[in-house]
Amino acid sequence: MFAGRVFGGCVAAFASEVARAFAPHLVLGGIQGSYPRAASPGPIEGRVETVRKGRSTELVRVDLIQGDELVFTAQAWLLDSRLVPTDETVTGAEPPASAAPVTWLEDEVAFFKNLEVRAIDYPLTPAGLGDGVPRCEVWVRGRPDLIGEATHGAAVDLLLFDSFLLECVFRSEGVGTVQPITLDLGVRWTRHVPIQAWRRLTTEATITDGIALAEGTHRTADGTLLSTATTLGRLLRRADTAAQK
Repeated sequence: MFAGRVFGGCVAAFASEVARAFAPHLVLGGIQGSYPRAASPGPIEGRVETVRKGRSTELVRVDLIQGDELVFTAQAWLLDSRLVPTDETVTGAEPPASAAPVTWLEDEVAFFKNLEVRAIDYPLTPAGLGDGVPRCEVWVRGRPDLIGEATHGAAVDLLLFDSFLLECVFRSEGVGTVQPITLDLGVRWTRHVPIQAWRRLTTEATITDGIALAEGTHRTADGTLLSTATTLGRLLRRADTAAQK
């Protein structure tokens, strides 16, 4: 939950699990989704249809319906696992000791209790927000005991990207002056890693008065690219803040 709405990353992650259940012999290669409206707490129905099917690829459309309203719609490429393999060897790699734990996030947003975060270039307290830097760089991983062992690593990647892409707005401008609303989210993978594997997550944003364009990457400890992401955000500013610009 965030601001009375279901966290957008949870919605996208659920869509990825719906797609995976539809074609369990394949893995997620890429997904591009949009949020027509915010989801609320309660049941969500997933609907999947095949758009195109090949021998090693399948393009599907995933719609998430709540009541009679569309809350998320996406096209996802599902690929043979030999094309986008899962790398189990990175699970034991640890961040450097210099990466300090970031604990305040879970006090602000309960969802972050599902994650373990360590800072590379990110505030260690909320007081550090609003420093004018539209960039976040952290080590982060999921907690299987809270997320669920059966959840695929791709779902965690969607959670993480959605968490930190528009976090660049808060990092730059602070909390209380602007509310970013995620309009879409796109993620593409070169390989997958398990929930509990550490990812080096870097996000950067270009911010205007009304929108934010953000992009990010996940890499392993040795710098290998795992996935890339982009998002478009609508920025709702307080009237007094906008008047000063």
